[in-house]
Amino acid sequence: MASPFDIERMSERADGGTLRARAPQGVDLAAAWARVGPPLVGWLLPFALVVYLALKGGAYDDVIRGQAGIAITWVLLLGALVGVLPVARIGRSGWVALALVGAFAAWTAMGIAWSDSAGRSVTELGRDAMFVAVFALALAAQGREGVRRTVGAVTAAIGVVALLALLSRLHPSWFPPNDTARFLSSEASRLNYPLNYWNGLAAFIAIGLPATLAFATQARLTVMRALAAAAVPAMVLAAYYTFSRGGALEIAVGVVVLLALHPRRLSLLPTLLLTAGGSAILIAAARQRDALDHALNNPTAHGQGNDMLAVVLVVCAGVGLIQAAIALAARYEIGPRIRLSRRAGGGAIAVAAVVAIIVAVTAGVPGHLSDDWQQFKNPTGVESGANSERFISASGNGRYQYWQSAVDANSTNPVIGIGPGTWEYWWSEHGSIPGFVVNAHSLYFETLGEVGIVGLALLGGFLIWILAVGVRRSLMASRDRTLLAGATAGAAAFAVAAGVDWVWQIAVIPIAFLLLAAAIVGSRPRSRSRGEHNRALGPRIVLGCIAAAALIAIAIPLAGVDAVRSSQAEVRSGDLDAALADARTARDVQPYSATASLQEALVLELKGDLTGAVAAAKDATAQTSNDWRNWLVLSRLEAENGNARAAVADYNRAKALNPRSAVFNQ
Repeated sequence: MASPFDIERMSERADGGTLRARAPQGVDLAAAWARVGPPLVGWLLPFALVVYLALKGGAYDDVIRGQAGIAITWVLLLGALVGVLPVARIGRSGWVALALVGAFAAWTAMGIAWSDSAGRSVTELGRDAMFVAVFALALAAQGREGVRRTVGAVTAAIGVVALLALLSRLHPSWFPPNDTARFLSSEASRLNYPLNYWNGLAAFIAIGLPATLAFATQARLTVMRALAAAAVPAMVLAAYYTFSRGGALEIAVGVVVLLALHPRRLSLLPTLLLTAGGSAILIAAARQRDALDHALNNPTAHGQGNDMLAVVLVVCAGVGLIQAAIALAARYEIGPRIRLSRRAGGGAIAVAAVVAIIVAVTAGVPGHLSDDWQQFKNPTGVESGANSERFISASGNGRYQYWQSAVDANSTNPVIGIGPGTWEYWWSEHGSIPGFVVNAHSLYFETLGEVGIVGLALLGGFLIWILAVGVRRSLMASRDRTLLAGATAGAAAFAVAAGVDWVWQIAVIPIAFLLLAAAIVGSRPRSRSRGEHNRALGPRIVLGCIAAAALIAIAIPLAGVDAVRSSQAEVRSGDLDAALADARTARDVQPYSATASLQEALVLELKGDLTGAVAAAKDATAQTSNDWRNWLVLSRLEAENGNARAAVADYNRAKALNPRSAVFNQ
């Protein structure tokens, strides 16, 4: 008996004497996956990476960052070796950007040679190597739809994280305890979840906000435009709850750059006005709820959180519905059609700028700015108030002093700096105001101090190149101009954030920027087939070498810190033999690491071997001679070992390295 397939074949029409066989009707899953799978994976990977790192405290922790870096470098290495990445699509702009950021990492590696703390410098190299690997992988993965996929994934991830952050304020019981607020009670009212730093969260949101606005005007589906617009007020409210003046500045810069680069500014204006109105309503509602505004944990705050959640849902839903109406009206050409030429639009902007300058001068803005600058420089300046009142304060909270100290550090060796990752030690010894500070609160000043003019030129060149290419392509590209404008505006927001805070150390923030940067400078239209894109040998060799070098640079400090933490955990559990073995493993992995030597000294002290503990602590002081903590531990061990003279000398050395610390001035 003939099968249904045979009957179907026999019943088909012959064409030119040839009977054509046809497969049974149905879904070809393999073909469907080939068509949908790669774009879906290309969207999910950056989305999952950003969300995962954000929920892990922003990947500030060395172990989390290192583990993620290992996974990323393996993907890059295998992708380059197997030939699944469309490397031939990387154009000149992409290779220039990769060369600049790679040269910055290489210069950081060279800085280990003149650093006073090789261990700290190797940690910095591991961070930079991870960033290079992320950028290289994102750059190589760009395809014809790479801009839309990458920008969409990063934007969606930032939006999800911002909404979770907002929910953590409205309903804190749904989320883990706020450890940051517990340790920094003076800042407990400032929203920091999940990055554990309020200014970092605000900067993170500022990077994603311009692209969200771009999708609200240019998403292919009306429902996606509505969702993007609806997300904006919630994102702005989350940024508001951080009470971050830097975040407000970064959001303003991002919106202004988006407006300047958007190919259809008039079509953007209704969306801007709509989302701004929704945001204003939410902020006004938030300011009327004092208990929630101050992040109190009482029944009043809980009730206000419920009320505020209802307000957020209503306002965001209203914004989304109105945006959908705007999109449908534009699609069916309902309503007035106003068109301006680029020359007319530029003239209107110029006139508006002149009017704004005249109004500002008339209102005495230059004088106010001068007063604010003096307040910013004043190290004893205080905030004008709590929470929302912070937005009218110009206090720099010591930033001017930190930046000045970085410039002073650079003056010791302007070309090469004092060594990667060592500004903290310079500040402890030479800083002008009291306070424990790890970073200079500015990527540019810290880079100048630690790796000199060369390092700053490479890093600055990379950022300027990304922005310059973004501006050019936003104005001249044949497709995705709106999304390129949103990505460029987000990159500009990051550049501002990096100038006023330590966002470089919160890995998820620069990673979000680097993904957008790869979309900006990445893919270019080519006529080659997919196989030719993947088989290009030269680019694959380059990316493979980058991945291998990054893998080594990340793995070594990760193994060292993992062994030290294992030793610390075993001390807490009482297994001193295992703790000592892990401490010595850390020393074997990183024989230059003062952290490993100091951990060994502390374990030997607990075991009663004071002579061995002193010897290990001396190794720590030799490996990082400008860290006052090493000398203080050595002083205590010398005292316990009966060497009073050496203990006093070591104590004085520790005090000289941190003369303003409360430890020595009680």
